[in-house]
Formats: sequence, C-alpha cells, structure tokens
Amino acid sequence: MGDAVVKMKIEPTFENVSAVRLAVQDVCRKQYGWPGAEPLIDELLMAATEAMNNAVEHSGAKEVEIELIAGARRLVVRVLTAGKRFDPPSEVAFPDLDGPGGLPEGGFGLAIIREMADAVHYDYCDGKNIVTLEKNISENEGGQDGN
Repeated sequence: MGDAVVKMKIEPTFENVSAVRLAVQDVCRKQYGWPGAEPLIDELLMAATEAMNNAVEHSGAKEVEIELIAGARRLVVRVLTAGKRFDPPSEVAFPDLDGPGGLPEGGFGLAIIREMADAVHYDYCDGKNIVTLEKNISENEGGQDGN
C-alpha cells in the first residue's frame, strides 16, 4: 500500500479539532490494519490533538491547516497556522502533579506532544508556524516480530 496523504483546512474551533482527529484516525486505521498498530496511532493522535488544540487556543489564526502523511514506516502530521512566530521552548517537563496546590492548570500540551511523538520539529516559513510530528510505525514496533 502506498502513502496515504490527506490535507485539511479548518476554522480554529475545538469542535473542528475533534472532527479532524476522527478523520485522521480513520485514515490511519485503514493504512495500518495490523495487530499492535493501534497504540502507536493513538500516541500520535494524542500529540496531534494537543498541537491542534494549541493552534486553536493560542495562534489567533483564522484557519488551521493539517497535513497527514501515513507512510509504510512513518506517520507524519503537520499543523500550520498563519501569524506571528511562535517560539516553543526547547525543554519541556511535565508539571509537578504532586506539588502544593493540587493539579496545575495548563502546561501539559507541549510535554504531551514531545512524549507521544518520536520527533517534533518547528519551523516558521512564509509567515506560517509549522509544527511537524513524526511517529515511527512498523509491525515490529507494534509488537509483531515478523515470525
């Protein structure tokens, strides 16, 4: 099976993020139908959802573009927004869940993205913020040893 490529443009609302997530999930399930793929797909979907939520909440963009490339061994999601340059921190740690004051508000998004994706890249080109998430996905990594 060849690469599945999907490009979408949405108005930045959380309802649209949910719709995109379902569409991406459907494409991935068709592309990676072997046992063990589901946890890998779910990890990248969680990271992609956080990236899209961040675009909706923080970018101020009128439109969010999403690109999905589901290749034989790698799943790539790009989230593009027009606007001022976003300068993501190079290091992000999970907030202290056991600290005084209970569960902190916010601060999880970038940590979740970096934890769930195998690679995260940020670029600013032609007035667009481009967040690229990559997940290595192969039958061996999904628990199949090919025997």
